[in-house]
Amino acid sequence: MISELVAGENVFQPMILKTIKTGKSKAPSESLFARGNVEDKSGSLPYITFDANTVEIIRNSDNSKPQAFFVSGKVDVSKYSSNGLQVLIERIEPLKPEDDVSMLMPEGRFDRQAYEEKFQALCKSVHTPTLRKILETVFNPGFCKTFFKTPAGMKMHHAYLGGLLEHTVNVAELAASMAETIGNVDMDLVLSGALLHDVGKVKEISTELGFPYMTEGKLLGHITISALMVRDAAAELKIPAASIQELLHIILSHHGEKEKGSPMECVTKEAFIVHYADEVDAVMNQFDTAEAKGSWSFDYMLKRDLFLRK
Repeated sequence: MISELVAGENVFQPMILKTIKTGKSKAPSESLFARGNVEDKSGSLPYITFDANTVEIIRNSDNSKPQAFFVSGKVDVSKYSSNGLQVLIERIEPLKPEDDVSMLMPEGRFDRQAYEEKFQALCKSVHTPTLRKILETVFNPGFCKTFFKTPAGMKMHHAYLGGLLEHTVNVAELAASMAETIGNVDMDLVLSGALLHDVGKVKEISTELGFPYMTEGKLLGHITISALMVRDAAAELKIPAASIQELLHIILSHHGEKEKGSPMECVTKEAFIVHYADEVDAVMNQFDTAEAKGSWSFDYMLKRDLFLRK
């Protein structure tokens, strides 16, 4: 496993390759090279290779999505890596259909069954008829099978199987707690907005190796997809568009600011509550998934070092 590798160790295991660049090094050698990151479910490391055959295989692969190979090489010291290590790849081989790739699929450290039960209980706690019907329509049993295993991200937060379920429940519980403390808030609207805020990620992020973005996600993004799914459910139920405007506002503003990808900025109590619950849970997840072995870890989402209390 990548998280257990140490400098000088030989490597021979399945890995996901995410290539950043291929090219030629400067004169006088002008040798071919490729660099990027290798990953398995335990973590990731930068990689570099100067093997011409490996570079050719990488160049001929579909690098628009992560590729999995058996990787042979050695762990080397690198001053450019956050933990001082990189993988020097000597050879890659295609995976065979019978190869076990479970080590390449990140899993969260949470009780998925317990979270599924909490999710269903949260949906049932919404009593406003229109909101309850929308939740039941969107989260039908067939859809939930996919929703419960979808990651919440490709890399940034909750980027593992079931991450979307964990994140959604956490956001709903945080939002409900804030709403109760603040008071004079529509609790059903808060809960519905929290439960639906990222639902479009099911159509944005694939559960395949590396969690690549799907075409619909690349073209529309999960915020737009989520709003469209809610609007379509309301239309199917013949719920007037005017009655779901505040729910749609929560979804469209949950990133908080336009600079962070929100089509709208929060203007209601309920929208602010869901936005901050979403942000807090995403940030706290950085501590849970930090890969550093020491007390400090640089976080690429937050662009700062985090202190990890042991």
